[in-house]
Amino acid sequence: MTHYGEALLAAAVADTPSWVATCVHRVVVSQRLQGGDDAELLVVDAATRAQAFVADRLGNLLTTDIDRQATTPLSVFREAVRFPVEVLHQLGAEPVHRGDVSRWAFPNDPFGVTPGNLSDVGEETHAAGIVWGAAKAGLHLQRRRDEGQR
Repeated sequence: MTHYGEALLAAAVADTPSWVATCVHRVVVSQRLQGGDDAELLVVDAATRAQAFVADRLGNLLTTDIDRQATTPLSVFREAVRFPVEVLHQLGAEPVHRGDVSRWAFPNDPFGVTPGNLSDVGEETHAAGIVWGAAKAGLHLQRRRDEGQR
C-alpha cells in the first residue's frame, strides 16, 4: 500500500495548485470579475496553502492503516475547497445558484467549486486514486479472508 499511497500523494500535491487556480478562474470568468495582479497573488498564496494542507492531511490519511482511515482522499480536497473559496470572497464573487443537496452537503462553498470526484482535481490524481483505491479494496478483502480462516 505504501507505494500506491506515495503515488497518490505525489499526484495530489502536484495537481493542487492548478486545481485551486481552475476553481477561481472558472468563477472569475463566469462573473466577469476584474482580477489583475492582486488576484494572481491571491491565487498563488491560496494554492501554496492548499498544497501544504493537502500534503499534510492526505499524507496522514495514506499512512494510517486502512482499517482506521476515517476519511477519503476526495474528502481532503472537499475540505481544501476553503482556499479557493477564500480567494473568491476576497475578489468579491457572488454566490452561485446551487441545488438543495449541494447547499446541504457543502455549506461552506457558495461558489460551487467543491470537487465531485478526483478527476475534478486532476487526471493524475484521479488515476492514482483509482489504483490506490483498488489496492486498498484488495488488501481489505485479503484481511477479511484471513480473519475468516482463523
